[in-house]
Amino acid sequence: MKRKLLIACLLSAAFSTQALAWDLWDEFKSTNVTEEGRVVDYSEKNLITTSEGQSYAMFYALVANDRKTFDQVFAWSENNLGKDQPSWLWGIPDGKMENPGKIMDTNNATDSDMWIAYSLLEAARIWNAPEYEARANDYLAKLKELVRDIPNVGKVILPGRVGFEDKGIITINPSYYPPQILRRFAEHDPYWQPVLEGLINAMIRSSPDGAAPDWAKFDSSGRLVDPNKMEGSYNAIRTYLWASMLSPKDQNYELLAKHYGPMIDAVRRTNLPPEKVNLGDMTFSGWEVDAFGACFLPYVSSDKAGAIIRTVLTSTKMTGVNYYRNCLIMFGLGFDYRAFAFDEKGRLIIPSNDLVIDTKTPN
Repeated sequence: MKRKLLIACLLSAAFSTQALAWDLWDEFKSTNVTEEGRVVDYSEKNLITTSEGQSYAMFYALVANDRKTFDQVFAWSENNLGKDQPSWLWGIPDGKMENPGKIMDTNNATDSDMWIAYSLLEAARIWNAPEYEARANDYLAKLKELVRDIPNVGKVILPGRVGFEDKGIITINPSYYPPQILRRFAEHDPYWQPVLEGLINAMIRSSPDGAAPDWAKFDSSGRLVDPNKMEGSYNAIRTYLWASMLSPKDQNYELLAKHYGPMIDAVRRTNLPPEKVNLGDMTFSGWEVDAFGACFLPYVSSDKAGAIIRTVLTSTKMTGVNYYRNCLIMFGLGFDYRAFAFDEKGRLIIPSNDLVIDTKTPN
C-alpha cells in the first residue's frame, strides 16, 4: 500500500509540475502566437515575425504535446518564410495586423533552421510520425551547405547564407549552436559529429576569459580576430542557456560549465547577469534585463541567486512587446520546472511523455 501511495504521489507531482510549467505555454500562445500560427514581436513597428520565434514555438508546442499548434506554426513558416530557402524576417510594412505582410530579409538564420530540424526530428520520434523526419532531413541538407572548415578550429556552420564570409574571415555567432541539438543531429547522421566538435572548440576559443561574445571572427589560420573589441549581450546570453541545459552525462556539460565559470560566478555574486560584457577587459554594464537571469537559472537554481531569479521571472506577466523576454522565460522556467530536459544523446525528455507516451526515452 505504501509503495502504491508513493508511486501515486510521484506521478501526481510529475503531472502537476508539467501543468505548472506549461501554463507558460498557454500564456505565450495567447500573448505572441496568432490563430494562424504566426509568432509576433509586437515591440517592432512592422509587427515582425522571425524564423527564430517560429522555431522556438515549435519546440514549446512539442514539449506541451500540442500537435495542432506545432503543425500550424510550421505550416505558417513554410507558407510565408519559404520552404526550400527559408527567410528569417517577415513583417507588415504599415504595422496594421489586418494588412498583408511580406518577407523583409531573404537571408536565413541558421539557429532557427537548426531548431526547426531538431523539433521535427523529435516530433517524428515522440509522436511516431515519420513524415516529420523527412522534412527534418530537408532542413539538415540545407544546413550542410553552410558548413565550413576553419583551420585549427574545426568545422563550423555559418550563421546564414549571406554575409558571414569575407576575404578568408568567417564570422560565427556562438549562441546559434545549442550543443544538444548538434548531439542529436550526430546521432541521426554521423556527418554532424565533427561539426559538433568544431563548434564546441569555436565556442571555447571565442570566449578566452569565460564570457561568450555576440559575434566572433576567425581568420584563415584560425586566429580570433580583434578579441578585445568583442561584446557579449543579447545574442550571447543564449549561449549560457543552451550549455546549462545539457545533460550532465554529456561530456560537454562539465567542459562548458567550467569554461563559463567566471560568468556563472558573477551571477552568483550579483543575482542577475549584466546586460553587456566587454570581453576585452571583462567589465560589466547594465543590469535591467531581468529575463537574462533565465539563461543562468539552471546553473544557480539551488543558490540564493536562483531563488531571486525565479521570483523575478514569475512575478511579471508576459506582454506582446516583451517577445524576447517571453522566449527566454519559456526556456529557463520550463527547464527549471522540469517540463523538459535533454539526455546525453540530445534527445528531448518530456516527463509526462516518459510516463504516458515515450517509454523508450531514458531518464
